[in-house]
Amino acid sequence: MLTLRVRFVAYELTPGLESGEYGIADGSTVRDVISFCENQCGASVPPENFKRMYPLFEGKPVSLDTAITKNGTLHICRIVMGG
Repeated sequence: MLTLRVRFVAYELTPGLESGEYGIADGSTVRDVISFCENQCGASVPPENFKRMYPLFEGKPVSLDTAITKNGTLHICRIVMGG
């Protein structure tokens, strides 16, 4: 079991999810962590929002399929878009 600090920075992408410390299984992917947080908070992230997420683990970019194998901080941010 790992202790992960999750910070939801892009509130509009993760409605109802709360930042905090969560106990997750070693090897959980970022997507698994979000799903776990959904279950804990009783909220649901719309599937189309996942393509706009920019996750950072310990300040480094990761993908939604990256496995978390150590304690740390996961930030769920928004992809910066412009034109």
